[in-house]
Amino acid sequence: MQPIKFNKKLFWDYEISEDDLKKEDFLIFYISKVLNNGTLKDVLEIPIELIEKYIDRLNLSSRVRKFWEWYLRMR
Repeated sequence: MQPIKFNKKLFWDYEISEDDLKKEDFLIFYISKVLNNGTLKDVLEIPIELIEKYIDRLNLSSRVRKFWEWYLRMR
């Protein structure tokens, strides 16, 4: 799997280190932030397999969660 392009603009309020980028907890946090607040371009950078893998652990708004649960069922 290719590395995800990290959009620093979504994290203007956080200091992110290179070590953070390698942690699973940060990946889950990042995917949640992208799905809730990112652009279409940001969302397309996240492999669907990662969304599917972590869907139960993502901190999503109810509207966004409903969409992704529906989408993953329809695949």
